[in-house]
Amino acid sequence: MKKIIIIFFAALLFSCVQTEEEKIVAQVNDVKLTFDEFKANFSNNKWEALTIEDKKEFIQDWVQLTLLSQEADLLEISQSPKLKEKIKSAEINIKANALIATKLADVSVSEDELFNYYKIHKSEYQTSHKEFKVQRIFTKDRAKLNTILDAIKTTSFKNAAILHSEEAAGKNGGYIGFLSKKNTHINIWNTLTSLQKHYYKTVETDRGFYLVKYYDTRTVYTDKTFLEVKEEIVLKVTKRKKEDLFENLIKELKNKSEIIISI
Repeated sequence: MKKIIIIFFAALLFSCVQTEEEKIVAQVNDVKLTFDEFKANFSNNKWEALTIEDKKEFIQDWVQLTLLSQEADLLEISQSPKLKEKIKSAEINIKANALIATKLADVSVSEDELFNYYKIHKSEYQTSHKEFKVQRIFTKDRAKLNTILDAIKTTSFKNAAILHSEEAAGKNGGYIGFLSKKNTHINIWNTLTSLQKHYYKTVETDRGFYLVKYYDTRTVYTDKTFLEVKEEIVLKVTKRKKEDLFENLIKELKNKSEIIISI
């Protein structure tokens, strides 16, 4: 079995002063993995987050892949024209991605760019909620409920409100306009959402008793604030700037290059 050498010391990984020999973190036969090569496999943030165990696991994966690669060379599999083309293609992809990453690394957006985008696209950042147009009768007296119910049956909800409601809206037949969830008692709101249009029901609250019904609904749209959508806009604007930069890069490279396509 071929000899495998793995050098992995905590002091090696974190020491600021290293000799050339110490920079070798792993070796399989004559193939060496230097500390710089090892670290280059990760972004700075990812590298900082790696634990010793994570690094050991990566080393083991590198050893296995290197062993397999060396065996492919011994068996001359790597000399296959098809495989050589794949290796060449992989190299092109790696170099291209490295260039793109370098060019896009410094892309940033200012607060003015973000806010201007928000102003132009404000209609895209809306929230909606349902409102009920409500008619109701209020009383603090539970014993009075039967009298109100009888009045509704014998006359109408409107007349019963005028005669018996103990709130100012009663004089207007109990019509109080549209109610939203944020300005309505939770018990009343839950009743409205489960109630059929033009039907009424008694609801108990900490203030007293309400007979409520609704006769219309509407959906209200309100703009979200800039701060509510700022993170989402950062992603969109940054993405757009990167796409523009990439397109301009390709145009620039094409303009200064000789390109021949024969198919």
